[in-house]
Amino acid sequence: MLAFCALLWLPGVTKADDPTAEQQYMLELINRFRADPQDELANLVNFSSPGVWDTAKSNDPSIAYALNYFGTSASDLAAQFSSLVAAPPLAWNSALNVSAVSYSNLMVSADQQSHTLDGLSLDQRIQNGGYGANWLQLGENLFAAGQSPLHTHAAFVIDWGDGNGSAAGYGNGIQSPAGHRDLLLNSGMKEIGIGFQSVSIPGTNTTATGPYVVTEHLASQFRYDGTNYISDAILTGSVYQDTIVHDAFYEPGEGLAGQHINVYNDATGILVASGFSNSAGGFNITLTGLTDGVVYRVEAPDTGLAAKTFTLTEHTDDYGVPVFVYDNVYESFAMVPEPGSLLLCLASGLSLLWHRSRRSFC
Repeated sequence: MLAFCALLWLPGVTKADDPTAEQQYMLELINRFRADPQDELANLVNFSSPGVWDTAKSNDPSIAYALNYFGTSASDLAAQFSSLVAAPPLAWNSALNVSAVSYSNLMVSADQQSHTLDGLSLDQRIQNGGYGANWLQLGENLFAAGQSPLHTHAAFVIDWGDGNGSAAGYGNGIQSPAGHRDLLLNSGMKEIGIGFQSVSIPGTNTTATGPYVVTEHLASQFRYDGTNYISDAILTGSVYQDTIVHDAFYEPGEGLAGQHINVYNDATGILVASGFSNSAGGFNITLTGLTDGVVYRVEAPDTGLAAKTFTLTEHTDDYGVPVFVYDNVYESFAMVPEPGSLLLCLASGLSLLWHRSRRSFC
């Protein structure tokens, strides 16, 4: 089991593939965490009473092993999570995934975990992947020894670490600060690429051992309309059949590709945005020009599911100039099987962190 460490930096399109089913699953896990951090902890670990470990600390053996190895304190973990605040969802960005996959491959070939393997700054690395220069915030999480997507997600969310924890006689088994967790909850981040390595891992590797060598690149961006700087909302979510694991949650293999997603002004019935679910069943539709104070309706007509409605939340953030930021929106359409009938449609390691925020505009 590899230890965690963190780095935080706060100074002032390439065509890419859709996410794989496992990458979409990790995105769904992250958005579940951002929507309700306290509930996500309950999904990952087991307490016999508040802040007290149950006999099995997690239903996932790899997560339980890490908690035992680092001597993670149940009471400290519960106390930290009690004060966490929810954040808007993240949307998939394929350009960020280009840079994330590239860096995971570099870690494998170098058998190292560091933010400086390519000699580039984080903004250079992400722009080389095709993200562009109009970024507001950037962040990076790395994990070289993920055992599964869920184990990797838990590693960042729990942020276990502090050397060998109780085995070494010190620490509470949680990173201080919990920078990886904080990055995943950063409300200023709006997009993510989750890069798994696409090269073989040599059997001689001692650091980047996988089987999942994961880089997460998070960012947000803006546009200039001639008068204002604007960061548009993105409608994100998934269309899936809840047939592999009947848990009312997206699982790899359940996504439905090519499903129409239409967004209407609910009062006028005018179509204002549209798109399709990708090959993994996820969708990410930029809501350019949409504003707060308006009720919008989302439909997935191919599924026959009921429409959903949302309103946008806008806030002005200071990046040297005011930027009008519209928070992302999450909607999901799940087709759930009923017993005894056909499907019926119902609406329904070593880790590192790098974060950079734009403080001024050129």
